[in-house]
Amino acid sequence: MPKDGEDKRYLVIVNPVSRGGKAQEEGIWLLNRLKKAGVDYEFLFTERAGHAEEMVVKWAEDFDVVVSVSGDGTTNEIINGIMKVPSADLRLAMFPAGTADDFACNMGYDRKDKEQALEAILGNTCRTIDLIRYDDHYAAVTWGLGVDSEIADGAYKWKRFRIPAYFYSGLKKCFFEERKKYDVRFDYEGQIFEGKVLISILCNAPVFGRYIRINPNARMNDGLLDLTVGREMPNVYGLVLFAFACLGGRHGFSKLVSYHQVREMRVECRSDTYAQIDGEVYKFEAGKIINLSVVRGALKVLVPEESVDDKRLPFVYREEPPEPVQLRLIPRREGVAEELEELSRRVKARVEKALETRRMGPAVRRNRVERQGQQQVLFSREWEEKHSARRAAKRMKREMRKLERTERHAK
Repeated sequence: MPKDGEDKRYLVIVNPVSRGGKAQEEGIWLLNRLKKAGVDYEFLFTERAGHAEEMVVKWAEDFDVVVSVSGDGTTNEIINGIMKVPSADLRLAMFPAGTADDFACNMGYDRKDKEQALEAILGNTCRTIDLIRYDDHYAAVTWGLGVDSEIADGAYKWKRFRIPAYFYSGLKKCFFEERKKYDVRFDYEGQIFEGKVLISILCNAPVFGRYIRINPNARMNDGLLDLTVGREMPNVYGLVLFAFACLGGRHGFSKLVSYHQVREMRVECRSDTYAQIDGEVYKFEAGKIINLSVVRGALKVLVPEESVDDKRLPFVYREEPPEPVQLRLIPRREGVAEELEELSRRVKARVEKALETRRMGPAVRRNRVERQGQQQVLFSREWEEKHSARRAAKRMKREMRKLERTERHAK
């Protein structure tokens, strides 16, 4: 196990409902491994939309690394929190636990390899990436308007089915519902586009929705944003282009699709328009104006060491000049804020109680049998840790539901 992380302080933020509740189990697994590694960390659950951003802003000065155990939506909140406290010099690390995990995948994380993510969190391999700024907020992967946002909005009530819910919503929108017309105006790099679009995506990375390579040329550290515009077209033709986009981004052959590179852009919505920003859906009313720009070298992200040499990832490979030493304008506070320490202690105690109950239950941790004079382990340590984390997560969910019912009855 790497020991690089021992001198860093970690704030671990878990969205317990991400990936249909799977993130809570992943968070418990990570808590156990961080405890065994002996690192300095605090561990918190989000309770509502926007809570992750609030926590980062409140306690940014006490930590070196923020770990996101969630999907793209909560990661976006954490990034916005980091950008609001630039003096903290925070780094972001990922423990993928969402539906698509677009940001983590573009950064070189394998969403199925927990050991790889743990090594990246404890390591020192770092990338510096650009961000999309829209008004006073930030996005890391995509900022888009159009039918994809409408499909994502339709998939929300079926979100427990994850990726299949989006395909179902898309097919339903394509064949059984009347699609909205999106009338927009774009001002960028001295050019103007006016008219109706099927989809328009401003990309900082080429892949979103896990499978869709919407703009193969996008790079996360080139100081540019890549705009893909799909003009209004028949539903079936749009479905064909979508298939080509999933097959390595080969939809550029169509004359109804165009690619552009921009540094700044002004968007005017001339009709009610759905928007998706790093996987989260919003609705803009007619007349809404948004100013977008690229923020170069805005965020430092810890990544797997082997990903640095992976030429398939969306980065410009160049010799980076040494970073200038900057004076810290705000000194670090000694120790951790008492309020945060108390919150983290309660979360850790709840997890420890669930794990201890699991250990003391009728199912033993290892089933050993005597064979040829030696003890044979029937279950691997990795399986055991995963199984214990799953049981503990289920127990915590039951306890939280009982607590909520008790509070409702008390009212």
